[in-house]
Amino acid sequence: MSTNHTTAINELNTKAWAYRYIDRAKAMTLATEAKLTALHNNQLTDFHFAQLTIAQLAFWKSSESEQLITANEAVIYFEKEQIAHGISRANAVCAGMYDQFGQYEKAMQHALNAVKASELINDDTNKGDCYTTLGQIYSRIHDYSNAIQALTKGLHSRQQINDDKAIASSLNLIARNYVLSKKYDDAKNYYNQSLAIRERSKDEDGIPWTYLGLASLYAEQGDWNLSLEYYQKAERSNVKHEQRFDVLCLLGKGKNHLHQSNLSESIACLNKALIISQELKITSIQSEVHELLAQAFEKSGDLEQALFHYKTYNTLRQELLSNDKVNTLKNQQITFSVEAAEKEAEIHRLKHVELKNAFDQIAAQHHQLEEKSKEITDSISYAKRIQDAYLPAKDLLTTIFPQAFLLFKPKDIVSGDFYWFSQLNSTTPSRIFAAADCTGHGVPGAIMSVICSNALNEVVGNKYIHQPDLILNEVRNLVTASFKKQGEATQKDGMDISLVRLIDMDGKTTLQYAGANNPLWIVRKGQPSTPSENIIATSTHYLIEIKADKQPIGNYEKMNPFTLHQMDLQSGDTIYSFSDGYADQFGGTFGKKLKYKPLKDLILSIQDKDMSEQHTILFNAYNDWKRNFEQIDDVCMIGVRV
Repeated sequence: MSTNHTTAINELNTKAWAYRYIDRAKAMTLATEAKLTALHNNQLTDFHFAQLTIAQLAFWKSSESEQLITANEAVIYFEKEQIAHGISRANAVCAGMYDQFGQYEKAMQHALNAVKASELINDDTNKGDCYTTLGQIYSRIHDYSNAIQALTKGLHSRQQINDDKAIASSLNLIARNYVLSKKYDDAKNYYNQSLAIRERSKDEDGIPWTYLGLASLYAEQGDWNLSLEYYQKAERSNVKHEQRFDVLCLLGKGKNHLHQSNLSESIACLNKALIISQELKITSIQSEVHELLAQAFEKSGDLEQALFHYKTYNTLRQELLSNDKVNTLKNQQITFSVEAAEKEAEIHRLKHVELKNAFDQIAAQHHQLEEKSKEITDSISYAKRIQDAYLPAKDLLTTIFPQAFLLFKPKDIVSGDFYWFSQLNSTTPSRIFAAADCTGHGVPGAIMSVICSNALNEVVGNKYIHQPDLILNEVRNLVTASFKKQGEATQKDGMDISLVRLIDMDGKTTLQYAGANNPLWIVRKGQPSTPSENIIATSTHYLIEIKADKQPIGNYEKMNPFTLHQMDLQSGDTIYSFSDGYADQFGGTFGKKLKYKPLKDLILSIQDKDMSEQHTILFNAYNDWKRNFEQIDDVCMIGVRV
């Protein structure tokens, strides 16, 4: 690719990014041209810069999660190529998106990464944007002191390049944090500075935001009439009618009317704000609207509506700012500060000591860590060999069940989940299989799995108990007796299991099942004869769920005999026994659990596939969902087609 082409694409990207606040339509046109030119010339760096601009503009318009995926892809690319400017910009864009989705811990981490990268490059525009984003996220978690500090750093960078629009925006943001800190005189001073700049430069896009800030300031001071006047000024000056701006005006007016007991006007404004905030997927605003609607309906005497909105508000607030999330954010802030201090200390030390000694010490420590790591890994690998010795050989599954698959994915080298199957030698020809989940994962889980699988071998192989409910009753006796003998039993020690026996007689197959917490799914071709809450159907198949007993194999408050479920199977029926590791995995765009309903839908959608293909589809779907998230538990699933 020629230098001329590279320069031309760079110029397009630079202009597109600069126009994102001024003329979004033009910014999108320029960025799209840059993207297409970069693709044509195989210029990946410029392609990702263009993608970032497009994603940012599209996100401002509709807040769709696809734009977050694009921004994260840019982060990965720029980090791989060590392009500091790209790392900084991509992380800042991700931070802003996660902020709008209410995922503040992820937003904070991206903002901190953006600031760190921005310090490595001589670009005050970038630095101003990054510190501003960081300040906004501090503000979200009510750390107004750090918010003002970060925003002030952003303001200083913007003043270096005399960017009036950006300077006025920074002044507005600082003023807002002074309002939230109840320092109203400081807030008014910054708002007035912002308004003066915007009026002087005839900034039609910015003036409404300063009016909005002043309206909020007067509301905080309890001057509801003056506040409402400025909200109305803000609405009149918002000539572009941007939805993000409209929702804030409606929210403010609704709050004003509520405090003045104009309840019908308040509810009307808040309902409009709720619709827009749901369209934009701004969780934080939805939460606040529900809280105000709860208060308005309570004042109006509609207690049913008040309770509904209060419950919704409470759910959203817990999601946004649980104690765990706040602690995570504070830990990220501390980590960032410690890293900076350690970096300075290391530079100082290396200036005053002999470098060779430092490197020798580091090498020795590294060698010790490698040795210790090898010892631990060797021990765990040995534990795996012990565990494998108690489990049936994997290839035995398709010998016993010609149409079957085993999906087994331990979280660590060894697993708390295990699989078990056997051909039963008795007067009644039958086969048996199970997917089980023992307490914990890793080595503790593996120890439990050895105890429980050994108990299954003993009960079925030596005691000749073959009926699933009776097997589980006796396995529980052996497991609890084992712990009592060791004097280490706890209520949490034990196993969840879905145990299936197939009896083949007279040309038909009968299923027997018993379960401890883990259900069984059977998929059948056609339509169910009667509707049931335990059945979901597509146009071609339906899935029957047989519920397990709500008790584990192990010590429990009330240990009842396990329940035997029995039914005749039809040719082509497919049976699924599984642990909870697949459905409980966090992943997707928002880091949520997969859950059982999507897993049922996936299994129903692949019934035209053979069992080997089903295994591949389920395995790939799990990895696609998990993405870069940590695997949280062992995964075990067995599928058998009759």
